[in-house]
Amino acid sequence: MLPDTLAQARRDYLENQALVTSPTAIVQMLYQVAIDNVRAALDFLKSGDCLARARVVTKAEEAVDELLLALDHSVGAQFTHTLADLYRYILEQLIIGHARQSEQAFRDALTILESLADTWSQVRAKLHAEAEMSEIELAKEAAAAAAPEADHPEANREARNSYSAYSSGSASSGGAGAPGRDWSA
Repeated sequence: MLPDTLAQARRDYLENQALVTSPTAIVQMLYQVAIDNVRAALDFLKSGDCLARARVVTKAEEAVDELLLALDHSVGAQFTHTLADLYRYILEQLIIGHARQSEQAFRDALTILESLADTWSQVRAKLHAEAEMSEIELAKEAAAAAAPEADHPEANREARNSYSAYSSGSASSGGAGAPGRDWSA
């Protein structure tokens, strides 16, 4: 494949993944992209590779920008404003870390990102557990609806007796089976 074709195929794949991935998983991926790139920035800071550091800092900034833009302030939750402030602080630290070659600024950004990512993982686990519990409750309700004998034994006994009468042919004028239908071959 040509380099442009390969790059386009990769972009198409990533775009498709973004479309089929849950929003909570996308947030988790953005945190991981930011964390991985800040760690790489620390490595490039130590090795002195300014261009490589600039590339990974830009990727980290883009991931944090996406997290910032994804916040929905319309829900009225105070934590969205707090998160926005944290994301802006992280962006500021990334700029300082790169411009001033400050390991401490990168470490400060990394510490916050790791803490937020850990908290987000816990939220996702809780949401997943709640979703599973909801599915279990729905399955129990469906099972209870499908097997109503436990709730109404007399009504079900009558229904079984009626069915037995139809299947034996004693309750129908058309022979064996349901009334008015000819089940013979």
